[in-house]
Amino acid sequence: MVGRRWCARLLGVGLAVAAVGGCSSGPARPARAGTPPVPQSFQAESVARQEFGLLAGGGWAQAWSLWDSSGQQAITQADFVELNTECRPALGVPYVIDQSDKVDQDTVRVDWHQGSQRGSNTVVYTLGSWRFVPDAASLTAYRTGVDRLVTARRAAGSCH
Repeated sequence: MVGRRWCARLLGVGLAVAAVGGCSSGPARPARAGTPPVPQSFQAESVARQEFGLLAGGGWAQAWSLWDSSGQQAITQADFVELNTECRPALGVPYVIDQSDKVDQDTVRVDWHQGSQRGSNTVVYTLGSWRFVPDAASLTAYRTGVDRLVTARRAAGSCH
């Protein structure tokens, strides 16, 4: 008799749970896709600072990994490391960001100096992240190949 009461109570609880769980106000709604995040220009400057810190400290592979696709297509990561190993730039001289300007929602221009050398680069927002863009002259030089570029840099006295 006790066994039947226990079974009846268990059955009653099970039906109550099923009844409450099965109630809803309508069909299930599909998950809403969120709007893509709005690019923040301060993040672009942060990427530029990271890039310049890596270049000044000899983190060439990591610096290359911050580049956009145009830079990465101009020279492979291995070749970029080889270039800077064969013809080492001055290490420890910091890059200083003088100014950064938002060109448009997805592009920030960064003006910098390293010692007496001055330059400008852009950082672009693509595929959900900010990417560093090497300047046009560097991209052209990278496309000539490591051997030619090392020879040219040595002739110019820019290897340390």
